[in-house]
Amino acid sequence: MLRRLVSKVVAIKKVFEKFIGATLIGYSTAEIFSDQWEPWNDLPIRLNFNNGQLISVAWSRFDDLWLSNDQSLPFDIYDSKVRWVENAFEDVNRLIGGVILSVSLGSGYLELEGQEITLDTRLIIETDQGMMDIFNALDENGYAYLPTRPQNLTVCIP
Repeated sequence: MLRRLVSKVVAIKKVFEKFIGATLIGYSTAEIFSDQWEPWNDLPIRLNFNNGQLISVAWSRFDDLWLSNDQSLPFDIYDSKVRWVENAFEDVNRLIGGVILSVSLGSGYLELEGQEITLDTRLIIETDQGMMDIFNALDENGYAYLPTRPQNLTVCIP
C-alpha cells in the first residue's frame, strides 16, 4: 500500500511540478453519444492553464490514478462518439482564474465485507480560490469544489 502511495506522489510531482503558480483558465470533460449526449466521466478531465499546457487526470478501478500532460486517453474508446465540453460543472467553475498553490492526495474509503479500507482516491488541487477535488467515484471521475483544505492530506507539491 505504501508503494502505491509513493508511486502516486512521484507521478503527481512529475506531471504537476511545473504548474505551481500557473493559472487554471478552464477545463474540459467528455460526453458520449448513446441516443443523446451524456457525461462520460471515465475519460479524463483536461485542465487548461495560462502557460498553454494541460494536465489530464483520470481515476479507474479502486485507486488507479492516470495522469498525462497531453490529450492521450487511458484506454481505447474504439468507435465511441465523444465530444469534449468546456467548464461543465458550476461548482468547479469557481476555480477558473485560480493560481495553483499545491497538489495533494486525500483518502477515500471502500467498504469490503463489512470493513472500511482506506485508499488514496482523491487528488486535491489547491488554488488561491479554493480547492478542486478530483476523486474516484466508483471507476470514474467525480468532481467537487472545496472552500477549505481537507484534513489528513499527503502533500505532493510543493
